[in-house]
Amino acid sequence: MRAVLLLLLAGSLLGCAAADSSPRQLDKSQVSVVPGAKLRTDQIGGGDFAETATFVLVDADNTGRDGAYVTLGGELADGGGAPLGVLKPQSLWIPAGGSRTFALVDDKRLTRPGAAAARFLVRGVQAGEAPLAHVDGVREVPDDHKIVAQGTLVNDANREGKAVVIASFHDANGQPMTRPFSVVDLAARGSQWVQFVGPPGSVHGTIYVGDVIY
Repeated sequence: MRAVLLLLLAGSLLGCAAADSSPRQLDKSQVSVVPGAKLRTDQIGGGDFAETATFVLVDADNTGRDGAYVTLGGELADGGGAPLGVLKPQSLWIPAGGSRTFALVDDKRLTRPGAAAARFLVRGVQAGEAPLAHVDGVREVPDDHKIVAQGTLVNDANREGKAVVIASFHDANGQPMTRPFSVVDLAARGSQWVQFVGPPGSVHGTIYVGDVIY
C-alpha cells in the first residue's frame, strides 16, 4: 500500500514546485537520455493495492547552463519496434550539469509481456527555481557488496510541507538498478537525516528531492 501511495503522490505532485505564471521554456536539446535504460515488470504496490506493471528506469542528463524542470515520456515497443504502450510522463528538477533517474510506468499500469525496448521523448524543459527542499551532504557508504546512500534533507521554506525524496542506485556499468523513494514530512526551516539502502551489486547511489508541496 505504501509503495502505491508513493507512486500516486509522485504523479499528483508533478510540477507543483515549478509553478510559474509565465514559465520560460528552454531548449530541449540540453537534455540527453542516457543509454542503458532498464525495462522491468514488477510489483509496484503492496497489500490490497498490490499490482504488477511494466516500467522503465532511465537516466537523463542536463547538459545546459541552467537548472530545469524536465518532463520525460515515451513508449514501450516489442522486439520488432512496434509500439505496445505509452509511458506516463514524469517531471523532475535537474540542476545544470546534473543527472536524474526517471521511473516511467506504463500509463495504464499494465504488464507488457512482449515489451523489449523503450523509446523516450523529452516533452519539456522549463526554467524555474530549484525546490526549496534539497538533500545536502550526500555520501555513499559501501556495505556488504552494496551501497548505502545517506544525506541531510533540508527545508529552506518558512512553512511545513511534504517532499518526495528519491534515491537512485546504479551498477558497475552505470546502469540504473532501483529507484526507491519516500514521502517525508518537512518542518519549517527544518532538517533531518535520510538514508536508502541499495540492492546487492550497487556501486553508486545518490539521493535528491523530487516533488515538493507546501
